Amino acid sequence: MTAEELFESVGFVKEYYVQMSEFYKDNFESERDMISFFVKVFQNDNKDKTPRRMMNQIQHLVSIANDIDQIRPGRDPLRIFFIKTCLESLCALSSMKKPVFYDAFPSYMSDEGKAYILENFSLTGFEDVYMNQQYEASHVLTIDDFFEIVKAVRDIVAHEGNYWEMQFFAHDNDSTWIASLETDRQILKSYKYQNQRKMTRTYIFNTTMQYERFKYYFVESCINFVLKYIYRSKRR
Repeated sequence: MTAEELFESVGFVKEYYVQMSEFYKDNFESERDMISFFVKVFQNDNKDKTPRRMMNQIQHLVSIANDIDQIRPGRDPLRIFFIKTCLESLCALSSMKKPVFYDAFPSYMSDEGKAYILENFSLTGFEDVYMNQQYEASHVLTIDDFFEIVKAVRDIVAHEGNYWEMQFFAHDNDSTWIASLETDRQILKSYKYQNQRKMTRTYIFNTTMQYERFKYYFVESCINFVLKYIYRSKRR
């Protein structure tokens, strides 16, 4: 059975099959593997449509993030906003409590994906905004730290409307780009802050991370999450 035939068998129009197959094909080694994923999503569709809704939301929201460069070129925080919205959607659809979901989600990312992110996105220092003091940081980010940074960027866009200042991804293959994030939150889970009081800091990062590579690993993580949800549902 082809992917198109599968979608027809469960009552979906051709446009829906085209959207889903075009979006998901890069994350599978073959069409057969992709069809196997779709079958698992649809197999209990008459009883539980949650996996299909998850699959739809991943495609819808990550596709918007993909299109940001055409809408507002260079506005990386807008891309992060929709990436984080995708996570929020998966959390809500799975009925998991937010702390549990965000603690668990990094485990769905492959070791290759984690290594790529942490090798291409690093903390270099801090600036105390009010004291106007800068200091270097030798702290090595963890994948949990990275997702906390994603959450912080989303909050700045959502609550402050600031979607233009931060450079999150590298815009070429040959340069290291500087990214900075100003917040009064202590966003690094694994860092022991010298001053525990609430204060506004600017976190300074270096990034050589390419959006397309990041997107691949992020979507891969989302697929793994959906498959795990299906597996757990069967055991109930």
